[in-house]
Amino acid sequence: MLLASMSIFAAENCAPKMNLQQFTEILYRTRQVYFPELEREKIGISTFRSDAYFLQAQPEVKTLMGKKAKRKYNVQLNLKLLDCPPDEASLEAILVHELEHIKDYVGWSAAKILKHGAHYVTSLKFRAKYERETDMRVLKKGLNSGLATYREWVYQWLTPKDYQIKRYIYLTPEEILSDLR
Repeated sequence: MLLASMSIFAAENCAPKMNLQQFTEILYRTRQVYFPELEREKIGISTFRSDAYFLQAQPEVKTLMGKKAKRKYNVQLNLKLLDCPPDEASLEAILVHELEHIKDYVGWSAAKILKHGAHYVTSLKFRAKYERETDMRVLKKGLNSGLATYREWVYQWLTPKDYQIKRYIYLTPEEILSDLR
């Protein structure tokens, strides 16, 4: 019953469908507005499917060992997001979050990226600290409302277990909106 009501809720909380081209335009416009320092970085889009994750940022591992200037990064997109996207302000806020990760990777050595990745996948506490710090950088850019509504949008898709994990790892809408400074 819970999952059925979540599906109804999900169908009511979608912006109009978008295609990959539209998503790409929003990503690059967001980079241009908030991260002009990343203009020369090679940032692409890769796709995946998941029930719990919708966007992720990753360096392309095969480019890590070369020169920093030759590295490539991907914003990984869950294709389910295109069928039922959040509103554009929410999408912009979470893309800023993902671009903050890429900004970190650009500044880090390959060894630091690999060490970070190992800690990220093995320690929920480490992951929560890093993701919450990244959320705080999004809030400093004034995207509180968009990030809060993105989190609400994500919650509609999650199992109760994934919901609890997300609320631990990332700032919750309540925490985000109480942070209006």
